[in-house]
Amino acid sequence: MKPLKFFIRADEESLPILQVKEKDVPSYGTSNRKDLASQPPPEKCEQPGPLKYPTAVYLVLGSKFFESFAANGIRSILALFLRDSLTLSESVAMTVLHIFNFFSQFCPIFGAILADSYFGNAKTIFYFMLFYALGYGGIIIATTLPIIEVSMNVLAFISLFLISVGNGNIRACITSLAAIQFKLPEQKDSLQKYFSHYYFVYTMGVLSSKIITPSIRGLSGNCYGMVFGFLGILFLACWITFLIGMFFYKKEDVSRQNILVQAIGCIWYALWKYIKKENVHANWLDSSIGRYSEEFVRDVEAFLRVLRLYIPLPIYWALLAQQDSSWTFQATKLDTTVFGWRLEPDQVKAMGPLLLLLMIPCWQNVVLPLMRRTTGCQISPLFSVALGGVAAALSFICSGILEMQINKAPVESISFAWQIPQFFLLMMGEVLLSIPGLQFSFTQAPATMKSVLTASWFVNNAIGNLIVVAITELKLTETQSSEYFLYSFLMICGITCFTFMAGNYDSRAQVSTEPLPEKYIILTTEKSDKPATV
Repeated sequence: MKPLKFFIRADEESLPILQVKEKDVPSYGTSNRKDLASQPPPEKCEQPGPLKYPTAVYLVLGSKFFESFAANGIRSILALFLRDSLTLSESVAMTVLHIFNFFSQFCPIFGAILADSYFGNAKTIFYFMLFYALGYGGIIIATTLPIIEVSMNVLAFISLFLISVGNGNIRACITSLAAIQFKLPEQKDSLQKYFSHYYFVYTMGVLSSKIITPSIRGLSGNCYGMVFGFLGILFLACWITFLIGMFFYKKEDVSRQNILVQAIGCIWYALWKYIKKENVHANWLDSSIGRYSEEFVRDVEAFLRVLRLYIPLPIYWALLAQQDSSWTFQATKLDTTVFGWRLEPDQVKAMGPLLLLLMIPCWQNVVLPLMRRTTGCQISPLFSVALGGVAAALSFICSGILEMQINKAPVESISFAWQIPQFFLLMMGEVLLSIPGLQFSFTQAPATMKSVLTASWFVNNAIGNLIVVAITELKLTETQSSEYFLYSFLMICGITCFTFMAGNYDSRAQVSTEPLPEKYIILTTEKSDKPATV
């Protein structure tokens, strides 16, 4: 095993957080690869003057703020709503919440396919806004109208499912909808700034939802109908803002090809040949050459090389997702008074996005530049991911110790401030793992596989929520503190495996970084030694 490279020279590789090169921009749901390939080089482009920031992008960012506020507002109060209003146990409430998160993280795959191959980004978002609207309408009815309890529960669960499906599929397309509004290469710098703007707007929506939504719940005396009505109004603002943008969005040419489907077909065909012992190649994937182009097979191979690094990481997402579930229930046992003002238990987790907003610019603008100036080196992306996993594991050790102290003391005798260390460590894990990990994947994956890789990243997150569901339902531990320590142990095991795998990762392997060619080899239904082209 090769040693994991801890540091790299500043001139050897540049992976600044929240800065993306033009060729590394995720092609999620986009269909303009052909347009990018046909663009003239920068030195041949006429420069009439700086282009304005597209109006459509402002509208997309505004729509995203309202959408992230509304969706995360539901997550903020969902665990308590299920426990207090639907009278579910805490374990069942946690299960329902993480199933809700699972669909939100798994559905982006379908959104990417539909946007790539059938409707384009704008139309895909529009259609799934309808699912979203039905979900909000249903949850408002279920919590306001005097209907029988059984009907209320069924309607609430159906509505939550529709909201999670709408949220997931919109997430797949809204980022690239704004990205394709820029004219490249003239607006490359503006495109880089857009990704920072997008992340900031999204995080502000999350932070606002975790502060304002629980306040409405507390002031209304746990009137969840009023809370969901407020979130429904925010969603309406999101929908109106998006619809206004329909007058400004660029027309999208749908390619009618989907790289995700082709990649799965390539892998399945190679595995089938291997099972039938028809594979005579040293590399099992090479048996698909002929039915697929060699270039495409090399791209799939590079994609799988990056995907292997994802295998130990779902446990991290299992830890990150519990801010809205087990850590919220922990906050209900704490004294949430600060300077004479009593916070709602589900407001306490606003520490997460607040700390994240402070950490990201500090890490990007202070720590990393200082390290480059003083040592000429910076932390390598894979080592950063490993450090992030350790930070997340330590956060759950803190939460386990706090839970033990809560069990020994009277109710609400311990201040919620003792949750700050676990939130700080978990958010440090997100700075070190989530952002550089995803960006590293983009730089290593070929251009034709970047949208597939983004979908895989969301699936990785979805699997993390399923891990929480499994551990909660199997009841592997007797106490909540023991469960926290179990998660910490699993995180250490996962990040140890990742470190060994990262040490064997060959970053020098050749990958295709060019845009998708006009003629690309796809699966053919005819038996022939020659691949088909379209």
